[in-house]
Amino acid sequence: MYKVQEVATIAGVSVRTLHHYDSIGLMKPSNIGSNRYRYYNDDDLKLLQHILFFKELGFSLKKIQELVAEGFDATFALTQHAELLRQKKQRIEKLIENAELTQLEYAGVQELTNEQRFSAFGIKKTDDNVKLYLEPPAQAETADEETVETGTVEEDFAGQDEILEEVNFTEPEPEPEATAIESETAVATANAKPEKEEEDLEEINREGDRIYNAVSNLMHLPPESPEVQVEMQAYYTLLDRFYNCSPKMFRGLADLYANDSRFAKNIDRHGAGLSKYLREAMYIFAEGLADA
Repeated sequence: MYKVQEVATIAGVSVRTLHHYDSIGLMKPSNIGSNRYRYYNDDDLKLLQHILFFKELGFSLKKIQELVAEGFDATFALTQHAELLRQKKQRIEKLIENAELTQLEYAGVQELTNEQRFSAFGIKKTDDNVKLYLEPPAQAETADEETVETGTVEEDFAGQDEILEEVNFTEPEPEPEATAIESETAVATANAKPEKEEEDLEEINREGDRIYNAVSNLMHLPPESPEVQVEMQAYYTLLDRFYNCSPKMFRGLADLYANDSRFAKNIDRHGAGLSKYLREAMYIFAEGLADA
């Protein structure tokens, strides 16, 4: 059995990431000790390896959860990992070759046509289609296209899973063993702000909890009330420390927190129905920002 810090060291991930995987039900530890420490076994680590393969191939956490929930065939999945990684390798090799040819052009050794200049970028990226891992090998080749949802939070904020697994204001209090190492706040999307190495995550979590508790105590008022909107200003300021938080994104996060059971459950710990009320209040605040 391995404690969370040991798993983090072995796998090269952060303890906060493992806590997040636990909180969303993606990878739960096999045992929770009486001291509240998480304990993982070898099967847990095998699942984590698959999760990291999926992430390397560009799968979102939402898609990985879908695969895990479907009970994918681990042996077949490894075959797919290897094939998709080979495709990714070939694409990267072509991009490296393209960059080196362009270096020669800049050095005056040769000239490239514009078609040659962009040829490597036309190579298809590895496919993150969930069906590739769920269908038998004979049918997998027919699963090239996946229906694209429109008008969803996932579409509007592609890649936000990476931020949320590092910055989660609503997760349970950290275990004693984790308090000395929870300093990672790197973000991985274009909408995110640069890494803030000196951010005090404990202070951020405290402020997030303070806002939730304050809004919970104000739920007898309409969400547009000044008292509530003052807290929305504080909430927006808090989120803006990690996002370039536009009104559209603020509304999208409001929908995510209210509609995604992972977040709604934790937010509603501060008051029944808080996640839905918070969404209304955030929408009102976002409208004010858009009109400013």
